[in-house]
Amino acid sequence: MIMLGLNAFHGDSAACLIRDGHLVAAAEEERFRRIKHWAGLPTQAIQYCLREAGLTLSDLDHVAINRQPRANHPRRVKFVLTHWPSPRLILEKFRNMGLAETIE
Repeated sequence: MIMLGLNAFHGDSAACLIRDGHLVAAAEEERFRRIKHWAGLPTQAIQYCLREAGLTLSDLDHVAINRQPRANHPRRVKFVLTHWPSPRLILEKFRNMGLAETIE
């Protein structure tokens, strides 16, 4: 069984590929995009994992997406209140949340 695991649509997006219970490849998207704590769909990390395993998307048996939008919610609210983000970042977060909702 070949499974692609994704941590997507919030900070530190990443992908990993597991074959028969063994880790084959894993990477954080920020390593490719050079943006710390990048949030969104980790497309380049997915491509890396597939390339390392010599596979294509059609070879996958399962795709698992980690999604827990309320995780650490009080801590994140406190951070936002003490470190005001740029309006551009706020709009990007809302856009990512909308994309995540269409996937579920």
